[in-house]
Amino acid sequence: MSEVAALTEADVDAAGALVAARHARERERFPLLPARYEDPAGAAELVREAWSFCDGVTVRADDGGLAGFLMSFESTPDPSSPAARYLPERSSVHLVHGHAVAGDADPWPVYAALFTDLAGRALDRGITDHVVHVPIGDPATMDAWAALGFGWVSAVAVRDLAPVARRPGAGVVVRVATPDELDVVDRLVDEEAVFHARSPIFRPYRRHETADAVRAQLASELERDDHAFLIARRDGHDVGILSVGPGLGSPLYVPDGAAYIAATAVVDGERGGGAGAALVDTAFAWARGQSYAAACLHFSTTNITSTSFWTGVGFTPVMIHLRRSLDERILDGRPTV
Repeated sequence: MSEVAALTEADVDAAGALVAARHARERERFPLLPARYEDPAGAAELVREAWSFCDGVTVRADDGGLAGFLMSFESTPDPSSPAARYLPERSSVHLVHGHAVAGDADPWPVYAALFTDLAGRALDRGITDHVVHVPIGDPATMDAWAALGFGWVSAVAVRDLAPVARRPGAGVVVRVATPDELDVVDRLVDEEAVFHARSPIFRPYRRHETADAVRAQLASELERDDHAFLIARRDGHDVGILSVGPGLGSPLYVPDGAAYIAATAVVDGERGGGAGAALVDTAFAWARGQSYAAACLHFSTTNITSTSFWTGVGFTPVMIHLRRSLDERILDGRPTV
């Protein structure tokens, strides 16, 4: 294997071919994934677009062919933005179409060499948080990132829009929220953030910083015809919420014609009572009425409740977000000689 070198325009087509070959293997396991990225040209366009804002490195096999590549960019979400509820304050991010290894190569030494280079330079810039998006169907690749110190944070999952087999709870009625119900939507959406601050999820609760931006986003989405906020009600009380809208996420893992499910929460005392199943079944019916063909979503893998719920209603995890947080003392704790 060669020394690590910078990714250049001359490498993009070969990098796209690696992504396309991996995606073809992924689609054998998960046929809902979009077929167009089995085409090396289509995958190369994804790589080229990511390379426009990423730093990238490569290694070559002994025969001169591309053994693997890895790209990263620095993520620093505005602390007052809705995204700040979910993302690290500052991190180096490796998108799923920003890395791949040749099918006949051992992923561990390739990724170790590539990450060593990019992570070292990130540390020189003061970055100690790293996030990588990894296909879930290749154990050797997942093992390579685990050996580099990464752990599961969240999963991307997909499903068709067939009705939910799980029975909705008795007495649950679901409605589509109207723009004048912003206060109700805001309160119920915040239930998700409150729950995610608990053990073992431990996601920082940032409402004091993000409330205005979140409320503005919710107000905008409530006005849109391509979004719906569904509210579950039982015994005269609003007990849960779910939003559904256009597909969102990595192009490799958004099925053709997919809707995206987000902002899902059920209040304390109502979880396990069928409100969630009623919301999802209604969301699928709404999506079918909007001519969607599938659904995708993210869920926290440390959220035991959501992991069991989403897989229990038929979603299949297809990609994971892994994270490694360095001991920040390394910033001023490196040898000087």
